[in-house]
Amino acid sequence: MQMVNSKEKLLTGPEIVAQSVYNMPDMKYSKEVILGSLASEFTLPNTDLVQIGNTVFVGHTGKGKSKKKMVGRAFNVDTGRNFIINGFKYFTYLQKQGITHYTTQFTGPVFLNGFKLFKRRADQQDTQIAIGKMRNSDEYVVYMKLGKEPLMRGL
Repeated sequence: MQMVNSKEKLLTGPEIVAQSVYNMPDMKYSKEVILGSLASEFTLPNTDLVQIGNTVFVGHTGKGKSKKKMVGRAFNVDTGRNFIINGFKYFTYLQKQGITHYTTQFTGPVFLNGFKLFKRRADQQDTQIAIGKMRNSDEYVVYMKLGKEPLMRGL
């Protein structure tokens, strides 16, 4: 996977998403179909798009009682270290937005290693993170209950 250090070159959101998709292993659908689907998804109501460094975070908030809950994912082409910092900034952003619960699914070691670091930090604060592996799959799911203490504190 080609990484672009955001401290050296900041890409646009569409560049990040496109590079992320083109860096994905072979998928069931063509890259063009996936990009078209994402473009449509990004315009849905209750969708939140945030770029931090060379990472684009997309989240979908619930309605009614679930309006403070979000399901999301990241498109990343930034370096590993920058991705960690970008993630802490994003979770702090969610805290400021009043989001109390965040869930994501992903495959691969890059995001897994990132969430292990997020969890280590969260365990020292009032945020709770649970990481699980899907049965018979290389897919992971993460459940977060965001606390009040900013996760960016001390970075």
